[in-house]
Amino acid sequence: MSLSIQINMDAGKPGNSDPAVIRPSALFPVSRQLGYFLSLVLIRLPVSANQVTFVSMLVGLSGCALFANGELVTNIYGALLLVLSYALDYCDGVIARLKHQCSPYGAAFDDFVDWIVDTAIFAGLGYGTWIAEGGTGGSEIWWLWLGLIAAGGSTIDYVVDLVRVNRFKLARMAAEKEAAGDIEQEPEPAGDKTFGQKLFYIFHTLSRAEFCFIILALSAFDVVWVLLPFGAIGAQAFWLGDLFRKRD
Repeated sequence: MSLSIQINMDAGKPGNSDPAVIRPSALFPVSRQLGYFLSLVLIRLPVSANQVTFVSMLVGLSGCALFANGELVTNIYGALLLVLSYALDYCDGVIARLKHQCSPYGAAFDDFVDWIVDTAIFAGLGYGTWIAEGGTGGSEIWWLWLGLIAAGGSTIDYVVDLVRVNRFKLARMAAEKEAAGDIEQEPEPAGDKTFGQKLFYIFHTLSRAEFCFIILALSAFDVVWVLLPFGAIGAQAFWLGDLFRKRD
């Protein structure tokens, strides 16, 4: 996720009474708030950051598999598993920094898990909606195609990030900074951003961070199929936005 949970690397040192994990000041994204509380538990357990990332992947893919059933109850259960997966996705970064486990491999693995879960969401929803509509080769097949188109857009977005941003290189630089004790916390969204930047933050960053709750709400009302046409278009907008967005 692009919105991290801040930590205090100097917690416990003389004169520093701040907690090790700093609770996000903003309510949104809610999944980050859940990640904060969950990280308070996980940092006390003998687990590594990569293990948390792996569990996040298993939980997320399990939720996506439930979507493929195309039933109301399984869609709700699948959405709840996605909420847990998103929360765990915030925790792995906290554990990596507090336990000094930041590495290029860990950052690359986290990006891979984000991609595979996002892709599986649309593929599962597309297949499940197709099955719910009869699963024949008629016009209902378009639900499956919409899911696959959205999944394809998510894959292109992942490839664009790999090629353009070269996250493995950035992760190595971040790991080197962390090892030198000079890592900077990601700032909260600035209040003086332009209107266009605010819109980009809401529709590109915040909507992605809260996507699990969007799915949960739509699943509860049994209208999760709405995501497929919007996802088929929106996934392409995501990678186009990443492709043409200016980098620092």
